Amino acid sequence: MQHLYVYAVLVFEAMATFVGQVSVLSLIALFGAATTAMVTTARKAVTLLLSYLIFTKPMTEQHVTGLLLITMGIVLRLLPEDKEKKGTAERQQAKAQRGEEKRRGDGVEEETSPLV
Repeated sequence: MQHLYVYAVLVFEAMATFVGQVSVLSLIALFGAATTAMVTTARKAVTLLLSYLIFTKPMTEQHVTGLLLITMGIVLRLLPEDKEKKGTAERQQAKAQRGEEKRRGDGVEEETSPLV
């Protein structure tokens, strides 16, 4: 084993990648794709901000504008909307009505949603 350091770095990179992928997939399973996208975007924004603070790079107006846009997008997504709640209730009611219509004679619902 001539280059043990290289092998150690490769194993560490593989393990870090595995943990990252499992974390993202768990977030998707628990909270949905939209929330996961917000979390990963926020993580990138925080990483960028910390990079500028730690390495004392000059932050231009474009950088500040980008960080503000990302922050505003995340905050707006977190705010509740009355329209969305009303639409969700109506969709659930319509879905329940369709479910009753699609029942077979023996009382078992047929699976009609696509698998993918």
